[in-house]
This record gives sequence, structure tokens and C-alpha cells, in this order.
Amino acid sequence: MDFFEKVGGTITGKSKELAKKAKEVADAAKLSSQISSEKDKINKNYIEIGRAYYNAHLHEENYDYEGLCGEITVSMDKITELKKDIQTLKGTKCCESCGAELPKDAAYCLSCGTKVEEEVEEEDL
Repeated sequence: MDFFEKVGGTITGKSKELAKKAKEVADAAKLSSQISSEKDKINKNYIEIGRAYYNAHLHEENYDYEGLCGEITVSMDKITELKKDIQTLKGTKCCESCGAELPKDAAYCLSCGTKVEEEVEEEDL
């Protein structure tokens, strides 16, 4: 019986070690996840600070980040055009008041109730 008790004791000891190690790994993963979450919060705040700075200095002529702000403006204009292209493909338009997507022939916004202005079609010359 001595042999089986020794084997049993070894298995029990190794199981406890393994459980302890698994808990350490799980705890480390949890802490790493919390670190990532905090880094995400920091990055979101950096983005908000940048957005606020951009909006505050957009129309100034001599500021340090003129080139970067200009690139952002160009990209924002491009996004607006691409969204219009998507709306054309889908046969929809956007409410000027709340931004909701509407059927092309809607007279009023289905979301906020604002009267929708009729779009003037551009003719090819």
C-alpha cells in the first residue's frame, strides 16, 4: 500500500501545483485585460482631445497642426461623399436634422419628424 499512497500523494501534490499555476495564469490574464481596458480609455480620451482641438482651431490660419487638420477635413469630406454614394446605391437619403436614413421619396423624417427638403437632381451637361 505504501507505493499507492506515495503515487496518490504525488498526484495530489501535482494537481494542487497545477491548480495554483492555472489560477496564477488566469489572474495574470485578468490583470492584462484590465490594463488593455485602461489603455483603451486613454486612447479614446486622446481621440476626444484631438477632436476638440481640431474643432477649436479649424478656422485659424496659423496654428501648429494646420496640415493634419487639413488632412482630417479632406478625409471627412471624402467620407461624406462615399456615404452619399452608398445612399444612391441603396435608394435612400439622410435627414439633415438627425442624420437618420430615409427612403428617397420621404417627405418627413421617420425618426424626428422634420420636413425633408426635396433634393434637386444635378443634370449632366
